[in-house]
Amino acid sequence: MKPNDQNEIIELNVGGFNYTTSRTTILSYPDSMLCRMISGQIPTATDSKQRIFIDRDGPIFRHILNFLRDKTLNIPENFNEYSQLRQEADFYQIEPIVTYLDYLFPNKFNSKTPLSQSMVSLASAANNESTGAKEMYFTIISKLHQGTLETLIGSIRIMGTINSLEPKSKKFINCLINSNELNQSAKLKDLDTFVCEFKFMHEEKMISCKPCGVNGNSPDPQLMTMLQAVFRLAKKLGISTGYWEEIFYIGLETAAPNREQFCSILAEKTNAKLLSSCVCDRRGSLEDTNNCSLVERWHITELTSNN
Repeated sequence: MKPNDQNEIIELNVGGFNYTTSRTTILSYPDSMLCRMISGQIPTATDSKQRIFIDRDGPIFRHILNFLRDKTLNIPENFNEYSQLRQEADFYQIEPIVTYLDYLFPNKFNSKTPLSQSMVSLASAANNESTGAKEMYFTIISKLHQGTLETLIGSIRIMGTINSLEPKSKKFINCLINSNELNQSAKLKDLDTFVCEFKFMHEEKMISCKPCGVNGNSPDPQLMTMLQAVFRLAKKLGISTGYWEEIFYIGLETAAPNREQFCSILAEKTNAKLLSSCVCDRRGSLEDTNNCSLVERWHITELTSNN
């Protein structure tokens, strides 16, 4: 593709609905299915007016296209087609939309590749034993205007970067990260596949940790073995857990970091890289700042020591 091709006007026929956009807009997510269709990497049909034809939901596509333009997911107040929107975003491989909808409705979608499983596979596939590097992918969700860190979805190893953990919680996380005792009891090789949803409870100086992938009729047996080992260790060290042992709590000495502080911590301790971001706007009015979230997808290559 020549550089001047990026300003080319692209005409699309999506399920009988016609859209006009620029190649630059489509290229804003170069790894997406949509980008590969437009660039010719995937064969596409054309209609009678030579518009690229995509046999998908036409009305829903406007939300996909508007997100590509603005990096903002503006969902109307009376919108009730979340399942279809997630399915279309998944088809076009626009990950920030999929990530946000999975977070917003964790038990709603019966997708072929749930967020927790996809993150587990990313963490597992990325381990590079020959170089001693471990790659991790994780998602941060924060309040857009206040900068308050709300949720982190990723490996429990990420919690080791937070300086303000109380001593008991710090010992617990260190035991998990070093995990010699844990791995011996659980017969597992790597804790990076243990993905949690961490919710920052700012008023209580606490982080709740809910392991991903344990819901459903057939949870992974290896994951359940690890989960049992983690909760045994939590009880041994006096870490608070939920009644049904589906959640545990990490205490903080000071208030939880906000987004800017957490990103500074990542910059100091790791070579974290921001891969994509999405502003998800569910406000009923301009004054309503609580329902406007920033969803960010991050990647870390953590170099392990030789010790």
